[in-house]
Amino acid sequence: MRSLVIEDEPQIGAYVSRLLGQLHGIVDIVGSIADARQALDNFKYDLAIVDRMLPDGDALQVVTALSQSSERPAIIMLTSKDAKEDVVDGLNGGADDYLGKPFEPQELIARVRAVLRRPRLLAPSVLSLGNVELHLGSNEAVVADTKILLRRREALILGALLMRRDRVITRAALIEEIYGFDDEIESNTLEAQVSRLRKKLTELGGDVEIRSMRGIGYILRLATPR
Repeated sequence: MRSLVIEDEPQIGAYVSRLLGQLHGIVDIVGSIADARQALDNFKYDLAIVDRMLPDGDALQVVTALSQSSERPAIIMLTSKDAKEDVVDGLNGGADDYLGKPFEPQELIARVRAVLRRPRLLAPSVLSLGNVELHLGSNEAVVADTKILLRRREALILGALLMRRDRVITRAALIEEIYGFDDEIESNTLEAQVSRLRKKLTELGGDVEIRSMRGIGYILRLATPR
């Protein structure tokens, strides 16, 4: 899952980002309408948390545009502009939910889970191939009946590969899916994480293999019997 936080207060943006990090995925933060539009032009998001009053205008215009998209994310407005008429405007403008500031973290997470359960955003809770399963939202995998808690990036890599089982995912696409655009990535970081994941699957008796396609990317498929 990839989320976008549109919030011009850095501390609040970072706090919301940490909360969303519990839900297994990448969180990007922007502080203006212009930056939000650029992010939305470059990435597909499952969830957007939107503050209304930004330095360059009312973000309701972003929400309205998003709500008309064929691949719209779930949208929660999180804002101090919370009079009754503001809430009505936000919901009529395309938001799925509207929460005023200050807010309780548990309430925000509950509302996020609720909007993500709606039918247009339903996704499988478990991805699997062979004797390997990944339980989304917990970073827990089961390999040959053995449970293992993966590192967050390893779980994201495995999830991306399982979603594209038997198909090549390019290195660039994998990086885009598992890192936020503010993350600093060294040249061999992805390769090292894939290598650690591959080793764990092999050591636990997984019957899948992650093959490196030189100069292209990676593919996950059932291992060839020896």
